[in-house]
Amino acid sequence: MKFFLIELRYTSSLEKIEAAVVEHRAFLQTLYDRGILLLSGPKEPRIGGMILGKANSKEEMQNLLREDPFQKQGLAEVSFTEFHPVKYQKFLENWISAP
Repeated sequence: MKFFLIELRYTSSLEKIEAAVVEHRAFLQTLYDRGILLLSGPKEPRIGGMILGKANSKEEMQNLLREDPFQKQGLAEVSFTEFHPVKYQKFLENWISAP
């Protein structure tokens, strides 16, 4: 399993972001339900967002996030940084070790 810090950078007005945020969060919930995402939220200041997730490959994670309404509507650019969780809280052990 590979782990990713995913950064969204808004490319549109906050008004357009707000209009799509409910749909965006509903989409993210489908990935939470599948055990793919661990956490997500907007940056401060509100210029984008951050997501922490896992997938079998970078390509798989990119394909999953292409379905995000923010990407489908051209509201945000997305970057993916792979990392290796070496140290973590014990309560994350199941999420990190699960396929």
